[in-house]
Amino acid sequence: MKQTFASASFVGELTIFNAGGNKYRIATFVHYAKQIIYIKRIGTHQEYDKWGL
Repeated sequence: MKQTFASASFVGELTIFNAGGNKYRIATFVHYAKQIIYIKRIGTHQEYDKWGL
């Protein structure tokens, strides 16, 4: 994942993507076997700090 999306971070079972020039965060669960990404949350950087992931 990091080879394709250098800004991706791993927090527990979630993968966090930066979007909009690092203004937004997209918290996802990646099911590699099914090749599906489930979006858990989308928010600003400030909101992400409050999520407690």
